[in-house]
Amino acid sequence: MSDLFTVRLCSEKSAFEARLSRTKKLDLSAVAELIASATGMRIRVNLPAILILENNDGQTITIFPDGRMLLRGFESQERAEEMVRAIVDRISEA
Repeated sequence: MSDLFTVRLCSEKSAFEARLSRTKKLDLSAVAELIASATGMRIRVNLPAILILENNDGQTITIFPDGRMLLRGFESQERAEEMVRAIVDRISEA
């Protein structure tokens, strides 16, 4: 757990949902490459309203402009938290 974000299993139990502790409006187009680099994932969709990253292991991260994230295909909450921390650290630098 972090004081910068929370991660929990979503209500449908098909993904982890991460929320930033402080709402932050993200310019997804501006941070897409930074996030892809931080996670080692590739960009599948990059629109003002949604950013979707994926890897070859079937994992996806969907990011919304309010900073909410859905992480699918992650084997544990701890692994999902690691990815969210990498993203939060990278966008904090931007």
